[in-house]
Amino acid sequence: MQYVKLCDLATIKFCSITPSRSKQQAIPSKWLVCANFLADNEIVHTPIENYVVPDEEWLLHKDDIVVKRITPTFINYIDYCPDDVYCGNNLIIVTPNKEIDAKYLAMILNDKIGELSKESSVGAVMKSISRQDLEMLEIPFPDEHKRLLLGELWYNGIELKKKKIKLAELENIRTTYIIKKTIHTSGGKQNG
Repeated sequence: MQYVKLCDLATIKFCSITPSRSKQQAIPSKWLVCANFLADNEIVHTPIENYVVPDEEWLLHKDDIVVKRITPTFINYIDYCPDDVYCGNNLIIVTPNKEIDAKYLAMILNDKIGELSKESSVGAVMKSISRQDLEMLEIPFPDEHKRLLLGELWYNGIELKKKKIKLAELENIRTTYIIKKTIHTSGGKQNG
């Protein structure tokens, strides 16, 4: 199996807003922060607004991969992104180049992110990822057909899991409704 360094397959951008260097603007910009990125590729697309002039490198695009720099345990593949939303502090944007499928790269990064953060946090209080460790990460590089299939399999598995959770939530709402309706129509006592 051939391996290729991540820095040869993607552009890696560390997002870091330093208050002393940030410029203010009159119009607010929209930002996603660490709390917006949840496990199982869940992204809460409710941005915060602030008046910091954003660096255009931090603009989020479809097919980007977002990694939390501090205590990362998963990644987020961007399959949808509202317009003009930026990544905030302590996030890393990995933008795959044309040689590699974004979903495949997201799958590999999701698998390796835990061990990567352990290796780069020697002596640190909180686990984190260094630029050098991320750039030098070896990515398995099978043929293109396998990369596409594996990426789709990973992504579809996550989407299926989310749909099963949503279905269970809807079933619970339905069951609760049926129970309440049955109690009400059979003359059950109501509180209040």
